[in-house]
Amino acid sequence: MTSQEQALAVADRWLNPEGSTEPRREVRMQEFDLGWVVWAAPAAPERDPETGERRPPSEIGAACGVVDRRTGELTVWPSVPVDEVVRMYREKHGGAAGASGGSGGSGGSGGSGDGGRPVTGPGNTAVFTFVDPANGEETTLFRTSAPGQPPAEYQAWSELRRMQVPVENVVAVHTDLRPSLLPGGYTAELLNTFRNAQLSCSQTYGARAETRAEGIAALVEQVETTHRIAGQQPPPRPHRVPVPAQVAPATPMSDEELGRYLVEVFGGEGVRRYAAEALAGSALPETAASTLISAGLPDDLPLFFTADRPDAPPAGGLFTDVSTNLRERRSPAGEEKIAALSYLVRMGFDGVAVIAVQCLPGTGQPDGLGALWAVDPVTATARYVNVSTAAFARSLALLTTARQRMRGLDPVAAGAEVAALQEQLVAVDASALTDPDAWWSLVVEQMWHGLF
Repeated sequence: MTSQEQALAVADRWLNPEGSTEPRREVRMQEFDLGWVVWAAPAAPERDPETGERRPPSEIGAACGVVDRRTGELTVWPSVPVDEVVRMYREKHGGAAGASGGSGGSGGSGGSGDGGRPVTGPGNTAVFTFVDPANGEETTLFRTSAPGQPPAEYQAWSELRRMQVPVENVVAVHTDLRPSLLPGGYTAELLNTFRNAQLSCSQTYGARAETRAEGIAALVEQVETTHRIAGQQPPPRPHRVPVPAQVAPATPMSDEELGRYLVEVFGGEGVRRYAAEALAGSALPETAASTLISAGLPDDLPLFFTADRPDAPPAGGLFTDVSTNLRERRSPAGEEKIAALSYLVRMGFDGVAVIAVQCLPGTGQPDGLGALWAVDPVTATARYVNVSTAAFARSLALLTTARQRMRGLDPVAAGAEVAALQEQLVAVDASALTDPDAWWSLVVEQMWHGLF
């Protein structure tokens, strides 16, 4: 149990790190049932060097912290009124809601008693601080990720757009997990939109799998501890089941059958098919061209894929090679890296990366002809996606159906859906999840973590 003196020392080390050359900042704190809210004493008003008028101190709006009574851990929160921080902390870490309060009929024992069943992770919380254009007052918006829903950052931004809050009015964004540059939303890219916002996070979550695992483990521990302090049952511990090694292949679909399946999932308006003349002259393999003409692709699946359109072609033209596309977009990757991608033909993008078809065989077996890759437009690095265009389209349909079923589920029921999805993905394309850094592996991993 942490004492007030210990909490003060933790806060002082946070505000005045060793070796800092900045003026020492005095700690202010307020106690509540789960710990202490801590922040720096406000600096004296400054004077404008040109006009001599008094103005607010330059560090106004800096994040505050909460020192947990049980663990002594300090987490960073946005600069909002203390009562609001207390409310958010209680809602996130000390709420009365049980872990299994969703549909699906799967109860949940707390802590580690998961018995090997699949369970999704703690998810993420985003807190947006913004100036309300209606009254000029600073206020906060709090959103939490949930199975089948968009990432918390996207939920918050959607609500702010509904409220007609301009981008420049967002002054701070705090998240449990550091926003990432991973497929499935690229949340770090989204937050780059808010140029005036101070960004902060409680736990790491980055490009390396070990870093993501550390962040999730720390967040799980934090959630469990605060539930125990509040006398609440901790949520069931996340349990990610491994990708199955032996899966019976899915029944093959012809392009016509795949097209009907896509219409069932996305509707007729949600499937884009291409005229044969649109593909004329492209380097696309025959199998990929046949799929694009007869079956089509999901037209627009937010967070995951948008097909290129003949009426609004990408830079370089419809079904251009990736080298041309990146040159036209003035990619900073360098000519050597860009030129090496001329064997890939673009057919869409996932919000950031170009989704492209391999149009020349490699030297290995299988030779990769027709495989799909996600190419980062800044670094020109390629990430493996699927063995074929047909496998990609079919897998996107499986993802969409699974996420629809996951809405409103508790972590146990959602875990069963993610486990089923990864088995279905392997049945459609045995190569999709073999590399932990592959496109589909990263999407499924984030679903296990409870991010969408």
